[in-house]
Amino acid sequence: MNNSTIRIGVLGELGVGKSELVHRICHPTAGPCSVSSWAGPTVDILDFERPHNHEHVWVEFIVIPGETRHPKSRQMVYSVGLDALFLVCNCSIQRTFLRAAEWMEEATQIGSLMGVPVALILGGPVPVDWTSNTTLSQIINPL
Repeated sequence: MNNSTIRIGVLGELGVGKSELVHRICHPTAGPCSVSSWAGPTVDILDFERPHNHEHVWVEFIVIPGETRHPKSRQMVYSVGLDALFLVCNCSIQRTFLRAAEWMEEATQIGSLMGVPVALILGGPVPVDWTSNTTLSQIINPL
């Protein structure tokens, strides 16, 4: 993978807001996301400028469905080579935390994800300002 592209997998239970999260990061001034929760894997791209050296980086967000009936499909997406994995949970639904723990274990057992940073993203009532370059820098710069 070249240095000008960062690939981030976004995984979570059905309906926790994976697509909405990615949509708001990549298109902060756009309206709400209209992706169906049954859409399957989707990709969105952010052209990000690193503040310290003004380097442009393409950040590919791959939304991975957490459908339990097809665990091999997640492994197929993992095999594209991820630089980070976001596990998305809904704070008001306990099972989303339990599923995230299962997926974390699944992901760490896959050779292509060994050493890949994993972040737990909690959905809740506090809005995040995705238009702020500071917020994006805190997520992307360590990658």
